[in-house]
Amino acid sequence: MTHYDLSLVIASYVVAVLAAYTALFFGARIGSVRGGKRLPWLVTGGLAMGTGVWTMHFVGMRAMDMAMTFDAGMTVISWLAAVLASGIALHIIGREKIGTGLFAAATLMMSGGIVVMHYLGMYAMRMSAPPVFDGVWLVVSIAIAVAASAAALGVSRKIRSLPGSRVTVARFGAALVMAAAICGMHYTGMLAMTFPEGAMPAADNGLRGDWMGIPLALFCVALLAVSVFIAAFDIRQQGQLARQKAEEDVRVARMAFLDAATGLPNRSALEQRLLDTLAREDSREHPFALIYLDIANYRELSGNLGSESMNAVLREITLAIRDLAPEPVYLARYSASSFFLIVQDYGDPAYSFMYKRLRELDQRIGTPAMPVTWRAGQSVFPLTGNSSRKLVRAAMVPRDLDQIGRFNNVKADPDLVLPGQSTAG
Repeated sequence: MTHYDLSLVIASYVVAVLAAYTALFFGARIGSVRGGKRLPWLVTGGLAMGTGVWTMHFVGMRAMDMAMTFDAGMTVISWLAAVLASGIALHIIGREKIGTGLFAAATLMMSGGIVVMHYLGMYAMRMSAPPVFDGVWLVVSIAIAVAASAAALGVSRKIRSLPGSRVTVARFGAALVMAAAICGMHYTGMLAMTFPEGAMPAADNGLRGDWMGIPLALFCVALLAVSVFIAAFDIRQQGQLARQKAEEDVRVARMAFLDAATGLPNRSALEQRLLDTLAREDSREHPFALIYLDIANYRELSGNLGSESMNAVLREITLAIRDLAPEPVYLARYSASSFFLIVQDYGDPAYSFMYKRLRELDQRIGTPAMPVTWRAGQSVFPLTGNSSRKLVRAAMVPRDLDQIGRFNNVKADPDLVLPGQSTAG
């Protein structure tokens, strides 16, 4: 009856857990990179994952209570089989989209590499008597290798979409299960291929068995730990770069819709706001007024003050207009000299005081040393127009300041069909 060293059995499982965790980690990382950046991760992932599975196999073999030495060439070939199969599997599974055929190919490639690595590794002992195979255990070991590979690759893709803290827990839990499957394949494979009692390894084998136990396990644990650390550091760096880029994109997008001098929404932002408001299904149920304010003597002021001083004056004017208009009113700078206000539900009595103060704009904004002369206009949706172009054009028709907020003289758009009206006749 075969006996096993429990410490080496445990060590083989620990190595398998780390190998499975590394495989899941690198599988997710490879899926997030494109182009030439994939190759270093594929090579590193294949080396780490393949070496981990290969190490588990030899540590598990060394747990068996028998004298062992190994042929160096066959042992290296078994390692290459595990590394190559792991790399190809990671390459396939790391694709953005993968069908059933590719998934099956990746599974067979990875499981095939594990099976070849296992049985070739056992042959590497070059025993004095040929091995004896048990067909049932052979089939079971291959089935476990296929199932473990499919689970590893499937979970690797699945957990990519999980949020930060959950993905770590899911990855570790999956690694525990996958490691059990890998060990299951190994130890059933040991039952499937046995050597007659008294068989001895070849005398000219180049690798001593005592190096294939705890020393190899420690080396592999260190290798896998370093690999995961490097990958985690890179992921953190990439995450920081992605967040910085997202913040920069938001800033650039905001700047595209902001006026640099005043900090107000600019012409593009106003037009977008009007389009969004008009596009609402219930827009007719929410009328609004568009009030136009223009500094009539802007050229004179800017000529006398200069650009920097004029920008400071514009900021003061902006603060003054904002002070006159309550927060729900949307204020935008439309051009160098003009502003627009969007007043939702313009007939609300709460706006009466604002209209009164806007009609006194000449007295409220400016000083004797810096007089500001204003022109004004206004339009109303849906009465004046049903498009942003018509509303803006109608609002820019000059009126006296004392007409601001007096909407009884606003003319209807003859091309506009209001609800309940007929186009016939």
